[in-house]
Order: sequence, then C-alpha cells, then structure tokens
Amino acid sequence: AEADESALQEPRLRLLLAGRSGTGKSATGNSILGQKRFLSRLGATSVTRTCAAGSCRWAKWVVEIIDTPDLFSSEVSQTDPGCTERGRCYLLSAPGPHALLLVTQLGRFTAQDQQAWRGVKALFGDGIVTRTIVVFTREEDLAGGSLQHYVRDTGNRALRELVAECGDRFCAFDNRAASGKREAQVMALMGLVEELVRDHGGAAYTNDVYSLAQALGGADPAERLRRVAERVAVCAQRRRERWPLAWLWRWPKAPGTWCKLGVCTLLGAL
Repeated sequence: AEADESALQEPRLRLLLAGRSGTGKSATGNSILGQKRFLSRLGATSVTRTCAAGSCRWAKWVVEIIDTPDLFSSEVSQTDPGCTERGRCYLLSAPGPHALLLVTQLGRFTAQDQQAWRGVKALFGDGIVTRTIVVFTREEDLAGGSLQHYVRDTGNRALRELVAECGDRFCAFDNRAASGKREAQVMALMGLVEELVRDHGGAAYTNDVYSLAQALGGADPAERLRRVAERVAVCAQRRRERWPLAWLWRWPKAPGTWCKLGVCTLLGAL
C-alpha cells in the first residue's frame, strides 16, 4: 500500500500527440518512450484506430504519452459520430496534458496539416495554443542543416504562422535514429516541455471537459466515457454555431464593415 501511495505522488508529465494522419505521431511516441509501444508503419494513412497510452521515466518525471487516431480532420464527425473516441482521448489525458505535441512532417506542411491544427483547437479550445510544441518528423531530411534556419527561411507562410502562434516552440525527430541521437532528440523536446511546465506553475492544461472528467473520477468507466463524450459533442455543436460570427469578425475592417455588421446582426437573429 505504501508503494502504491508513493507511486501516486511521483511527478508526472502528460504529453498528447496530435496532427494529421501519416506524419509519424506513433513513431514519435515510440521514440520518446524508447520502446515500440504504439503501432507504427510508414505510409500516408493512419494505422492508429484508437487512443492509446504509454509511459516511461525521464529524469525525475514519469512521462505519459497519449497517441491519437484521426481525430482532427474535417471527416471526424463521420468517423467519430458519437464523440466516443474524442471522449476517450480526454479520459486518457485527464486531468489534462502538460504539453500537446503537434506532429508534422518536415517539408510537407499541407492543407491537411492546417485542418488538423484547426481540429486540435476545436477539440481542446483555443487555449491549447499556449501548451503546443511543433514536432517535425524526418529530421534526417535536413541533411545536417539547421532546423532554426529551415523554419525561419521557409516559403510556407502557413507554417511560419503556426510556429509563431505556438510561441516558436519546435523541435525535430529522426524516428529511425540510433540510441545516442534519439536520446539527444528527447532531451531537446523535454527541455521545451519543462519550460512550459515552469511557465504555467506546474499546472496541466484544463477546460470544462477535463473538469467533468475529473469530477466523474469515481464513476463507472462506461458511464464516465458516455458523459464525457456527450460534453464533447455539446462543445463541438456550440463551436459550430459560433463559427460564422467568428469568421465574419476576421474580415478586414474596411469598406465592407457596414455590410459585415448587417450580416452579423442577421445571423444573430436567426
């Protein structure tokens, strides 16, 4: 009993993997863990069908890695109509992640990656931006070049904007690297994670869904998943209802302002 109590008191870090399918999320999780915990295969389509978790020790921390399937594409309402898998993602990462690792492939930041990033914010709320680290896979494609120079000089405006939005927190992984290089990559990532932890006073990210998941901690697992999935669905519906007005407010305040205000008024009356 004493050992169990001690284990519960060990400092933990929860890292949530996110991004579009085929970018190497699972392989990156395996690299961090130092073992093949998650199913991973080279290809453009996802082999991950459900959320999964693995853990390892790093310095004083027990690090928990949560791998995710395709929860962030525009098709998620069809692939996860009842929000069950999104609810499972919340439960596995409760009481909240200390960092979200947005995985994208070096040199291939596409429209699907942009959609995945929108999907991340739709699922967890815009506040997740303050906890996000961009992780580039295929670091070997730099061929010895500087990652900082690559990000600074890229002609991909959307990528530059993403990195800036995430506070210039980024690193790169070669998921086929030998153990020495792998450990250096993990150390670079964990340095960014520890900086985030310090910046937020050790607190994990939270929102209304995570709060509900915690409040239901003693409930039957199936009932807990059902309730959390319901809350995710409600939040998704509210976001969809707000989206047209938020989009209109992003229009430049120029000659069309009065037209914009008129449309906003009309939508608000519907």
